[in-house]
Amino acid sequence: MVRLALDVLWGIPSIVYGAFGFTLMLAIGMRASLLGGIIVLALLELPIMTRAMDEVIRLMPADLEQASFALGSTRLETAIHVVTRQMLPGILTAILLAFGRGIGDAASVLFTAGYTDRIPTSLLRPVASLPLAVFFQLGTPFPEVQKRAYASALILTVIVLVISLGSRWISGYVGKHIVK
Repeated sequence: MVRLALDVLWGIPSIVYGAFGFTLMLAIGMRASLLGGIIVLALLELPIMTRAMDEVIRLMPADLEQASFALGSTRLETAIHVVTRQMLPGILTAILLAFGRGIGDAASVLFTAGYTDRIPTSLLRPVASLPLAVFFQLGTPFPEVQKRAYASALILTVIVLVISLGSRWISGYVGKHIVK
């Protein structure tokens, strides 16, 4: 039942998370803020990360753990040296998969974090995100502002590229110790 619930939560569009978060924020008297955006993005990313990590844990060969115990390792030594090394690439991939969905999300952030051109000075102030900056700046008739939108889009693309390349490098580096 938990896996089914997580799969359903994974498939819910981010705009629904934003509307739900906005409704809760109104109920407790909170305005659009960085804190609201953080909470809703965490709720959006949690099922993705949890479900992906669950799949990694299910792929752990039981024989590997039993072999470690047969060689005289304690539970702690097995957990640190065998299980963690075996699962680390998959766990990192799960985290980066969730982060990738969150970094490009605009709908839930628009509802809960608002939009402003200023850098927030508090967790309770509205904040700008790169996807929203691209969206709003492209809609203006001023060429200078549109150039900033294209620069923001380029920065967002470079961030995603660096994260993807970094995750492949980390997975390759950490993954050389896993048993396939």
